[in-house]
Amino acid sequence: MTAYNKIRVRFAPSPTGYLHIGNARTAFFNWLFARQQSGQFVLRIEDTDTKRSTKVFEQSILEDLKWLGLDWDEGPDKKGPFGPYRQSERFGIYKDYADRLIAQSRVYPCYCTHERLEEVRQRQIKAGWPPKYDGRCRTLSKDDRPKDIKPVLRFKVSENAVVFEDKVHKKLLFDGAVFGDFIIVGSDGIATYNFAVVIDDALMEITHVIRGEDHLSNTPRQILLFEALGFPVPEYAHMSLIFGPDKTPLSKRHGVASINDLKESGFLPEAVVNHLCHLGFSPGKELLSLDEAIKSFSLQRLSRSPAIFDIERLKTFNRAYIEKTDTERLLNLVEPYFAEGVSREWLRIAVGAVKGDAVSLKEIPDILLPFLSQPVLEKEAEQILDEPPAKEILLILAEEIEKEAGLTADTYKKIITAIKQKTGASGKRLLMPIRAALTGKVKGLELEKVFVLLGKREAAARVKKHLQGI
Repeated sequence: MTAYNKIRVRFAPSPTGYLHIGNARTAFFNWLFARQQSGQFVLRIEDTDTKRSTKVFEQSILEDLKWLGLDWDEGPDKKGPFGPYRQSERFGIYKDYADRLIAQSRVYPCYCTHERLEEVRQRQIKAGWPPKYDGRCRTLSKDDRPKDIKPVLRFKVSENAVVFEDKVHKKLLFDGAVFGDFIIVGSDGIATYNFAVVIDDALMEITHVIRGEDHLSNTPRQILLFEALGFPVPEYAHMSLIFGPDKTPLSKRHGVASINDLKESGFLPEAVVNHLCHLGFSPGKELLSLDEAIKSFSLQRLSRSPAIFDIERLKTFNRAYIEKTDTERLLNLVEPYFAEGVSREWLRIAVGAVKGDAVSLKEIPDILLPFLSQPVLEKEAEQILDEPPAKEILLILAEEIEKEAGLTADTYKKIITAIKQKTGASGKRLLMPIRAALTGKVKGLELEKVFVLLGKREAAARVKKHLQGI
């Protein structure tokens, strides 16, 4: 049971880069849990890394979350009772709680240099011990403290075990003697991640911390701080990490690393969210809406096995969602890819015709390009048009097109039947010369759609052009 009356979760990205897949999955699962439990989803910006954090990256993270369809109840752009929601605006709060720990003698100043700490670390590794701070400054008297060194503040860790129940990994135990006294405030006076996040989670009344298992090693330190400050400890759920199909950590070499990459590659947000839902969780359905995802989500069903991000599976999802998407919405998404002067009415018809054939939004212009300009004849298509049956088929095709008032699905079938009867050709022998003459390619859209999109005038012109060249 949580110490608070209402479920509250948070997503706390650092604005030091674009929103990557792992963080997007973390945001999504927190959002799902909050919505399912009628709780609140808090967006907090952890920008204490002043050298790398930028407003540009912060804005891009907010835009990516909105693009995915994830809304938040409190955040840097939404006032709430527990703000401010940027860590850089909370330094005074951290100092107050550091002072409390100083007054309780739970922390001490440490003057050890980086060189000494590295020397101790290497010595411990060589001896086969886990590296940790050796406690040299723990009992340092005030008289022995250097005057010319700005100290860090270290938290005193007892050698007792830290035990907690994780929603994914079940009961976990960490030996306090292994990780030693850790830093909570740097020599620059800025609170470290572990210290700031504990104060923020406590003061924002966060009930559940749902994050990647790369944070497991931070958890015992954070629990010690919660207890030292007298705060309720939240419940934890550490999700499995995300890997590529080759079982290595997800990166650019797998074709994608960030949500921005996916947007620029022409993926729909619902396809991306759908794939995220399958990363470390089995919703029991291949394609699902956000409402269905909310209903099916469960912390208890999160997997401990590594999640595999497969760009090919995402493409399959994307193709399905493009086909299901309203044509008018698709038209608005792809229209910027086309040159001015392309008829919006023709484009609406064209997008509706090809949306079942595109893997990404960027493929739609590629598919339609042969209908907007004279196609370049591929070598294989050229060879087909050089074969003896091609001329007879194209001559009859030209005659049949002229008989029709316009080209529709029905007239297409009528024309193909007529050519088949007059030439005896069928299958590829019949259709390939027609496709080659009309599109310059040997593969592509169904010929029926090709006829409709080209229309009578353009189709006739292309056939005549090839007949003149034969």
